[in-house]
Amino acid sequence: MSATSSFATDTFEPYVSPEVAAKYLGISRRELLAHTRSGRFVGHAVDPNARRKDWRFKISELDAAMSRPTPVTENSYNAKRQPGTRKAS
Repeated sequence: MSATSSFATDTFEPYVSPEVAAKYLGISRRELLAHTRSGRFVGHAVDPNARRKDWRFKISELDAAMSRPTPVTENSYNAKRQPGTRKAS
């Protein structure tokens, strides 16, 4: 058997839970999931066909998303809506 493997363990990056990813970014789990649904962060659904998604994240993808500038859009969750206000349709 060869000393080298076809599986490169030095390039393997595990997926992390939303709780770990949110703690890494310094935001709440809820904010992280809102940013993921809006497309700001890349998330990987465990079951893409499920109605309620169970997300996993890669820290390197979160770092990349944080380093690229994004404009504030209607779908951004950067600014909190005031209580009692409704989203414009």
